[in-house]
Parts: sequence; structure tokens; C-alpha cells
Amino acid sequence: MSNGRMIGRESELSYLEDLWNQKGLVTCCIWGRRRIGKTSILREFGKGKRTLFLQGIMGSYYENLSSLSLDISEFLGRKIPQAPDLSHLMRMIEDICKEEHTLVIFDELPYLLESAPQASSVIQKSLDRGLNGLDCMFVICGSSISIMRKETEDATKPLYGRFEHRKQIKPLSMDICKGFHPDMDCDTSLRWYCTVGGIPYYHINTNGMNYQQLIEDKFLEKDSSWRSDAVSIILQEFNGNTNYTGAVKCIADGHVRQSEIADRMRIDRAACKRILDDLEFVGMIERKVPMGGSPKKPVYSIKDPFISFSFNIISNNTKLIESNSSKSVTYDILRNDIDSQIGRIFEKLCGEWLDSNYAVIERGQWWGRIDGTDVDIDIVAKVSDEHKIIHTILGECKFRRNPMGFSAYNTLVSRSKSAKFTENIIFMLFSASGFEEELCEFAEDNGVILVDGKTLIGDSEPPILFK
Repeated sequence: MSNGRMIGRESELSYLEDLWNQKGLVTCCIWGRRRIGKTSILREFGKGKRTLFLQGIMGSYYENLSSLSLDISEFLGRKIPQAPDLSHLMRMIEDICKEEHTLVIFDELPYLLESAPQASSVIQKSLDRGLNGLDCMFVICGSSISIMRKETEDATKPLYGRFEHRKQIKPLSMDICKGFHPDMDCDTSLRWYCTVGGIPYYHINTNGMNYQQLIEDKFLEKDSSWRSDAVSIILQEFNGNTNYTGAVKCIADGHVRQSEIADRMRIDRAACKRILDDLEFVGMIERKVPMGGSPKKPVYSIKDPFISFSFNIISNNTKLIESNSSKSVTYDILRNDIDSQIGRIFEKLCGEWLDSNYAVIERGQWWGRIDGTDVDIDIVAKVSDEHKIIHTILGECKFRRNPMGFSAYNTLVSRSKSAKFTENIIFMLFSASGFEEELCEFAEDNGVILVDGKTLIGDSEPPILFK
């Protein structure tokens, strides 16, 4: 939301509206990481409808019963006695739904499940009996991605098969996020997106500030809650298990292979694999897919920009941030590290932009050794044209203050030969600051695709790949 206006969630709202227009009992499970705006979407969707909004809380079973009873009282417009148990509460919900078409939203269900594990069975019984056949839409929602998915996708769980419709709320794209700060220039927009990603919460109240001001205000301010938010998000997702924050910290420190992470954390390889799989499952980290002749063992990176920035920049400089009274001096000290961090995330942004604009079949990276030096190709993607012919895009990504010149292009061509990419090659260069004029002229004559910052944020149309 921005100034009371929902930004960039038209498809999610349309999806929910289509479900609402169906007859009978309709069930839907919504999940997504914290701060992504699930509750805002559901409240917007509920406007103008007969909506009972229930919310689980971090508290005891008794406290949840009290809070949920108050939610029902608010809906009815009169005080009701606290429900003695969840079965009684669900019967009250059933009675409400018998009257007319009703939307029931059960937000933050994992909080209730933590205090009352039997809640899944109680809800399942109500869906199968009391609510079945009624003109009702029943939505459950939660920030714990692993819990929400397991509750509805695990065949051993009571709610398995009860939620035919499931929707993940994903981060917003770069071009959508600029709607939160329409007056922000291209460079600042790109830098900020590479810092916090597409989570709406981190884009609210950012208009009118340049990038340095944003970092100082949101991260370097001593009382800022943002500084501990990344750790809190991981711990809440995984029930306080510090092995998960430990694994993310290892990756941030450059230990990117499973064996390295296991050794650093002093846990066995199987346990490490489970932790990495869980982190990948909820979208916090990702495996880099080796393409071409790269070593076949994957490496891991932090996928979530906000978590990556927090671990790579903030966590590694806590003493500096807390001891230095001048935020501007601290920023100047961290400037080079911040630029390097933005450069790493910029590569991910370019890859995601590629996926959303072309028929990408597979995307990864190539890495190897040339003349004794470790090198890589930032983007390697298989793309299909209208004739179903597969082309290989090789991409170089640079976030620098000066326009890109021939040096980056020559490096990409040289590495492509060493990596033995030879057939249907399309060279693509990404530069936040644009390109030197000579390179632009060469690219036009030789089929090299150039993508600048304005194109990435949606101010210019994507280039045509196949002419």
C-alpha cells in the first residue's frame, strides 16, 4: 500500500475475485514471506464484502481464543462470550456463514497452530461438515511458508486436500516497485531495489530521499528495526533454529558449497542438505545452476536482496555502525562494500528481468578457470524463438557509475570461447549506466543486445531478440 493505494497486486486481487464469484464452499491458501503484503491484499479484497477477518496471534491457546472471539464480536457488532474451545469457535463461524455469502479470512494461521496443534483437525472437520455446501469462501493465510505449504501439501496433515486453490504472494518486480517512489531517479531506484528487493514494506515512505539518505535512515540509524529484521525473519520461519541463520551467514562469508557449509557449521552433510533445501524452499537462498562445462556441483547464494544486504553489509559491520556517531562517515567507509553488494544482486535482477521478458527455457551461470584464474559468465540462458530454435544468451552485468565500453564485451566474447559456447549465440550486455556511443554503434551492426537501467525499470521497451 502507498498513501492508501494498492500497488502492483492486480493479478492477485483478480485471482481472489474469480474465486469469490464461484458458488458453494471455496477454499484458498495464501502464503508468502513476512513484510510482503499478504494482509494488505486480503483486506483490500475484503472491502465491500461480508467479511469475517480472524487473526492468529503470538500467544497461548487461551490468548488466541480470546483474540479470535473479539474478532467475531467486531464482525457481529456486539460483545459475545469468549469461545471455550476451537470447536465452539468454528461452530460460531458456521452459523455466520449460513446467513448469506460470506468471506472468512483466517490470517496468520501458523501462530494459532503453534499454541493449538489440534486447530488443523478442527478446521478440517468444519470444512468437511459444517461449512460444506454453504455459500462461503474460506481463506487461510500465513507468513511461515514452510508451515503453510506442509499443512496443505503433506498427505499426513488434516488439511491436505481441503485447499484446492493455493497462491504464493511473490515479491514485486522492479518496474512495479517504482510506483512507491515515482520521483526517484533511475540510478537510485535500481540501487534501492538491489538493496531491499520487491518487498512492499521496504519501499513505503522512501520517496524524496537519495540512496545514501535511505541507507542512513533505514539501516544505519541506531534504533532502526530494519537492522535485525533479516535474522528475525529467518528465525521466525524456522522456529528459532539458529542453524538456519548460521547457514545464511556461511554463504554471505563466501562458503558457498554444501561441503564447506557443513564443515564450517560442524554438522553432518545430510543435516546441512536439509537446512539448505529448507532455505531454498522458502526462497531465501538459491542454487546457481552450472551451465555448459561448469563444475557440476552447484554453489549457493542468498536470493533475497534484503537478507543478502543485511548479512553481507550490516551484520559484518555491526561494531562500526554502533560505534560511529556519524552516519555519513559510516556510509563513506562502507561505500565500496555496498557497491560490490549491489553489483552481485544486480546480476540476479538482470536474470529475473530476462525470465520475465523472453521465452527462457533454462538459466544459470558458467564458471571455470582461464589461464589459472577463476572467471565466470554472469548469465547463460537457453531461449526459444518463434520457430522453436534454441539460442544461447551469454550475458555480462555491470552496475557502475560510468557507461559500459568495449572492455566488457571483449571479456564476454573471450570467456564464451573458453567455455566452448559456439552455436546460436546471442551476446547481451546489461549496464545500469548505459553504454559508450561506439559500443552502441557496434551492437546495432552486429546483433549485440544492450539493456540499460531505464529498460530494467520498465521505462523503455525490452529489445527484440530475433529480427
